[in-house]
Amino acid sequence: MSDFVTTIVGPGDWPTVGEFFEPKGLVENCWCTYFRMTAKERSSCGTAARKDRLRELVEGGERVGVLGTVGGVPAGWIGVGPRLGFPRLARSRAAKLLKGDDPERIWSVVCLYLTRDHRHQGLTKVLIDRAAQWARDEKAEFIEAYPEDDRDPAAVFERGSFRGRVTTFESCGFTVVEPRLQSRALVRKDLR
Repeated sequence: MSDFVTTIVGPGDWPTVGEFFEPKGLVENCWCTYFRMTAKERSSCGTAARKDRLRELVEGGERVGVLGTVGGVPAGWIGVGPRLGFPRLARSRAAKLLKGDDPERIWSVVCLYLTRDHRHQGLTKVLIDRAAQWARDEKAEFIEAYPEDDRDPAAVFERGSFRGRVTTFESCGFTVVEPRLQSRALVRKDLR
């Protein structure tokens, strides 16, 4: 789709990012904070506090993800950044570091979402490729994700999954490092 534009979120993008996450919006109150907070922090704040947290990050200049728009209207999102910016990953079994990993050199994709009317058009790949290029530009050695492992045709996933699918990441040059949990995998792309 030629009118799908991807933008690394910057301070001036809050209105569009806010529109994407608003109630009755595309992902309804997630505010891309789940991995950006510890479990204790997240459990102690409601929707309004999560919105304020994301707004402060965006308006403060922290580049929190890549937003995809069609005609200026938000249509897709990939939450991505340096792994150390996602404290919840430290305790995640799906995102467990491998022996010898340097977390300062790894970027993580923590969520991926497209609006219903923009799915099945290859736009997820556009978001993933843009995130990988951004990580490379920032001198990351690897970018990784923790998607649903859809290589088994009998696999069943929750409908609202925000993790992406292994085969989609593979089509973007990621490789499966190892299966994780019952239906997930650690996938990485070497950016060196």
